[in-house]
Amino acid sequence: MKDPKNKIKVGFTTGDMNGIGPEILLNSLKNTELLSLYTPVIYGPVKNLNYTLNHLGFELSFNRITSAEQSKEDNINVVDNFKNTPEISFGSLNKEMGAVAFESIRSGVKDLKDGKIDVLVTPPINKEAIHSNEFKFMGHTDYIDSQINGSSTMMMVSNDLRVALLTEHIPISKVTDSITSDYVKNKVNSLNETLMRDFQIERPKIAILSIDPHAGDGGVIAENDKKIIVPAIKKAYASGILVYGPFSADSFFGSNEYKKYDLVIASYHDQGLIPFKTLSFGMGVNYTSGLDKIRTSPDHGTAYSIAGKGVASRDSFLCSIYLAIDIYRRRRIYDEVSKNKLEISK
Repeated sequence: MKDPKNKIKVGFTTGDMNGIGPEILLNSLKNTELLSLYTPVIYGPVKNLNYTLNHLGFELSFNRITSAEQSKEDNINVVDNFKNTPEISFGSLNKEMGAVAFESIRSGVKDLKDGKIDVLVTPPINKEAIHSNEFKFMGHTDYIDSQINGSSTMMMVSNDLRVALLTEHIPISKVTDSITSDYVKNKVNSLNETLMRDFQIERPKIAILSIDPHAGDGGVIAENDKKIIVPAIKKAYASGILVYGPFSADSFFGSNEYKKYDLVIASYHDQGLIPFKTLSFGMGVNYTSGLDKIRTSPDHGTAYSIAGKGVASRDSFLCSIYLAIDIYRRRRIYDEVSKNKLEISK
């Protein structure tokens, strides 16, 4: 276990450097008081970071290193093994810059996997720019899931709301075929464990939204909820998990029903993220749950339209940093308590 005297090492990728990623990252790090809380390790080219600083009109000092193992506390460490990086052109889609974003992610995820950093926080990428023969994934989550042990689930987190997705970045036409009763039950089991271990909720209450409108209206519209969601809920509940539903999604948030639950599970991307971002945008965090390592990200994209203008809010990014640190600490406590209980029971 990590020595509690040592600060948590928070790794940062750069995201798409033509977007707002570097701006929100550097604006977050200019609060030097945060260095008393953790040790930052950025994976990116110092040249481009300095360009962004100059453009924004403030200064930071970087400790340029070639390995996270060389990082120093009370410094902003930058692992820079980048060569021939393109110049920043704010607001422009550039495949070469997409390659820089992928190398930043690849390095950060590898160090996360190897334990050289404790958590990873990722600014937004442009999926079109980064997509290549090396990066054929739909986004950060899919790539990280392919590299880190566990089975990931996209969970959006704010102070008042948590939303997880059964399916993520897939066409709506493929949603139903991607969901089975066993799949739903396994997701519920994993998310219940996440709520206990990562959020210190002793007896989580979970709501599941229906696949079809009005939960299928008893089969009049469709029977997906009756055949898939309901059996999964019954099995999970019988095992001791407090899971309820399926709830019709159209009125669930407007009626404030969501406030009764610790987590809402949506069947597909927009069903969950539209209400989440309506209620929490700018203060939400994208958390990759279900893995044995911790990764968070802000709840927005590259925002090319405002990149380089110095107006991008850092709030969601700061929330991502704090949540990653909080989850890391909660896991240590939960795992230690579980270990002690196991030893007592022997």
